[in-house]
Amino acid sequence: MTDRTDAAAARTAQHLTAAVEAIDGAFGAGHAAANPSLVAAFLQSASIETAILSGDATVQFLDARIERSTERMCKAMENLRPRIFG
Repeated sequence: MTDRTDAAAARTAQHLTAAVEAIDGAFGAGHAAANPSLVAAFLQSASIETAILSGDATVQFLDARIERSTERMCKAMENLRPRIFG
């Protein structure tokens, strides 16, 4: 396995452990083992939330870059105004 694959497997194992602990904590010891579909739903929900948060972080990053680029463009246009309009 590659380092990235190993890291992904480790994160997945952590999520599985967290799912089992949360389900057993809410419904009693052994409930997660007796209800693997509940564990799967928990993991799927966590994956969806992670994807949404990742997408949101990407949008915020791109918004900041666009804002900086727009500011630079406006500044360049302001600097050119005297040359163009006298």
